[in-house]
Amino acid sequence: MRVSLKNQKFNFGENCFDLLRLLSALHVMTQHIFRHVAHIETSAAFNWWSGVVVLFCISGFLIPASMERSKGVGEFLKKRVFRIIPSLWICIIVGVVVAAAFCGFVYNETFLHWFLGQLCFIRDFPQPDFISSFGVGNFQGSLWTMIYTVQFYIITAFIYRLLKNRKIGVWIAVWVFSLALNLVTPHIQSIVSVEVKNIISHTCLPFFYIYFTGWFIYRWREKIVPFLSRIKILLILLIIARGIWIMHGAVRIGEYQDMIIVLLLVMLTIGAGYSFGKLRFKIDLSYGLYLYHMIVVDVFVQMGWTDEIWYVLGVYAVSAVVAFVSYYLVDDTIAKLTKGKKQKKQPPKAPVPPKAPPQPARVPAVSIAADESDF
Repeated sequence: MRVSLKNQKFNFGENCFDLLRLLSALHVMTQHIFRHVAHIETSAAFNWWSGVVVLFCISGFLIPASMERSKGVGEFLKKRVFRIIPSLWICIIVGVVVAAAFCGFVYNETFLHWFLGQLCFIRDFPQPDFISSFGVGNFQGSLWTMIYTVQFYIITAFIYRLLKNRKIGVWIAVWVFSLALNLVTPHIQSIVSVEVKNIISHTCLPFFYIYFTGWFIYRWREKIVPFLSRIKILLILLIIARGIWIMHGAVRIGEYQDMIIVLLLVMLTIGAGYSFGKLRFKIDLSYGLYLYHMIVVDVFVQMGWTDEIWYVLGVYAVSAVVAFVSYYLVDDTIAKLTKGKKQKKQPPKAPVPPKAPPQPARVPAVSIAADESDF
């Protein structure tokens, strides 16, 4: 049943971001499956809703809540590491094993440098021949976003608390600066050396404004989110209008994707996330689908299973099974282990202290576990 937010107090936990993350992972999958298995390029209109943008902005909106609940930087980063690194590293190892099973394993210096680079999110080292010969020849190309995700977490750990209680003018200034980073990055890359250009390409500078816009909306969430929820239809129409305008010759603004469409999509994502009540999945397959679908695509391409609808559907089905297995063997196991350790360290409950006098209002920390974003 649709939830009306008008005249209703904002509740951080009453969202459907689990569904939006799943749809975003499926969007990324569909692009790759159609391109490499069906040999069909998706239309420009399909890309007006970008799965990567949605994942970045949801993470930017939810991760500050985790930072606010953490006792310090160490605890926050520990939670983030356990959430993404084990599954990612196992996925990389599985990808190498599968490629070696089809094309033969060769251990040499090239493989060692490349493999360590993959584990450290550096994807520019030359690929070993057996990796380049497998599938589409681009090892798990969808993982290019992970280095930026890690940088977002590090920035959150060391910057968010310094900024949290600043006046809105400071937030607007930082937001404008984040937009400028996206606009100037390609120009900077065009005038620097190849080495410096390569370093810049591994930074989150062009994408930070997406993540920071999520921060901004979170910081002023009680005022902004109900408004965004009410204008979501208008935002959809504006995205369509802007997309059509670009298709008819309008200049695209910004690096990666059109900045206007991206900002509209960020607002739409957060608004839609609070338009349909609380919807949580007990089994979240979004991260597993994002990680493993390209391995499945590579296998189908390697076997020559392409150009048929059954093969397209087969990639979706196999990817879902692999994601399900990954969730139970890795994600769920790690979650239980970390939660178990945390429970053992909890001290006994102390007596309830007397009621303290009123304190000046500050930005409250969100107390519900709604922040465990996959990306």
